[in-house]
Amino acid sequence: MRITQSMMGDSMMKNLQGNFKRLDKYQEQLMTNRRLNRPSDDPVGVASALHYRAEISATTQFTDNVQDADSFMKYTDEVLGEATQVIQKLAELAVQGSSETVPKDARENIAREVEQLYEHLVSLGNSQFKGKYIFNGQRIDQPPYPADPARENYELDQGVVQYQVGAGLYVDVNLLGDKVFGKFGAESMFKVVDDMRKALVDDNTAGIAATIPQLQANLERLTLAQAEVGAKQNRLEFTTSRLEDLNLNYIGLQSKTEDIDMPKVITELKTAESIFQASLDTIARVSRPSLLDFLR
Repeated sequence: MRITQSMMGDSMMKNLQGNFKRLDKYQEQLMTNRRLNRPSDDPVGVASALHYRAEISATTQFTDNVQDADSFMKYTDEVLGEATQVIQKLAELAVQGSSETVPKDARENIAREVEQLYEHLVSLGNSQFKGKYIFNGQRIDQPPYPADPARENYELDQGVVQYQVGAGLYVDVNLLGDKVFGKFGAESMFKVVDDMRKALVDDNTAGIAATIPQLQANLERLTLAQAEVGAKQNRLEFTTSRLEDLNLNYIGLQSKTEDIDMPKVITELKTAESIFQASLDTIARVSRPSLLDFLR
């Protein structure tokens, strides 16, 4: 088979183009610091990279959910702490007001203070976190308690508010109001405080004294509610740690799949540059002979 000048030229240009593509590939990788810049670079690697990105996105969202859930429960814990302080103050006033040595006008003054504390308890029962009522189950857009819950009937929603903190993993963040303030009726915290106020106004020391164990029972209920919130917050701490570990793992896998090995790419780039330059030199030497050279 006769090798013509045209065939030699085509072969040289084909090889030159291949060497240039190789050089361009490593230049692009070095500039972008990425091994995968298009699906054709490594279809299997691109599929893995997309999977890792999806996992990173999911764990990031779960982490945000955990932070929101933790904020919700921290606020709930603050409300419970404030309610505890109110009940403790009311217990002190009940002990003071039940003493036979306290005059009637002093009890009337205590009754006015109790009235203020009662109103404050109602406002705590209607607390909102980011515009959502925290003690009315899933009816987060409706206040759970009327203005005077000791006398006005009410019925709270028993639904559970959940945050997704993992694949198929949910955590309940709300406390049902009945667990905190008691159901409507004699056991209601509001009813106990209102009874105390009326006993103070009526100068009824026996009635005032009767509210002391009831206040203690409500104080115990608040303590149990705070313990429940604390247990959930501890769980969220472990969940946060696990999500952070997962995220770091996926980021590492993504980096290993997508990012370049810098020393290796620099070496490959230098090699590609040398090969490309050698190709140019070879073409220049081969193309140098003229028509007169062939005529000789």
